[in-house]
Amino acid sequence: MKKFLFAAAAVLLCAGIGTTVSADVIDEPVDGFYMENSGDITRPYGNDGRKYTLTSETKVYDDPGGRETGRLSAGISPDIQLYYTDNKGTEWGGYYDYSGEDTLMWISLEGLEPVYDNYSFTEEHKDEITEENTDEFASLREEGTIYLWEYPGSTECSAMENHPEDFGSYVSSVYTDKLGGKWGYVNYIWGNRGWFYLSDPADPSPFEEDVSAGAMVSESVFEKTDSSSGYIIPVVLALAAAGGSGVMIACMKKKKG
Repeated sequence: MKKFLFAAAAVLLCAGIGTTVSADVIDEPVDGFYMENSGDITRPYGNDGRKYTLTSETKVYDDPGGRETGRLSAGISPDIQLYYTDNKGTEWGGYYDYSGEDTLMWISLEGLEPVYDNYSFTEEHKDEITEENTDEFASLREEGTIYLWEYPGSTECSAMENHPEDFGSYVSSVYTDKLGGKWGYVNYIWGNRGWFYLSDPADPSPFEEDVSAGAMVSESVFEKTDSSSGYIIPVVLALAAAGGSGVMIACMKKKKG
């Protein structure tokens, strides 16, 4: 009986530790293919990954070129975290299926375009983003809610009701938009990263037009292959698709402190 209690306590302790791990810690999958090919697998975007636009139904495999486990419908892909190029030159993207165990799944990235995101924005505007004179924003103060955007012009933001008093000191680079508005990028601020609209951090709508490619496309739906029959059966419901161009900007409130 004592051995059982000790074992149960150990399991609970491990579970508790697992829930406190920072989102910035790199997850190493327990996967045979990954273990054998880890030297050839890259993770250029950390745990964030990148999403891709699937223009048609896409096959999902347990390993690159391995057994087909299901299909992803046309739409926005899951976050692709791992990248691998096989001996035929085909690039593969790996992602985690969190519906059950953290199963590693792969799709071919041939012909796929990434959804416009901060990586896209940074590459497009690299000549307009500077790391100079960031100290001038260290004195910024705002008692109410401020907004942290994925990139200038994005519809995705975090409404930070609680934030560091000196949030402006976290700015590492600055971008000036076409209207003269100043934006500051932060690599990390209380578990978040993104862009502040430095000209008015409390403005929930500092722009009128959505410039994010793929913003009006729904999330892809995964359908699992029934290994006994070869048929495809749906296992995940589609997320709500965004509406027309007049969709209201939705900011998820994050209380940090």
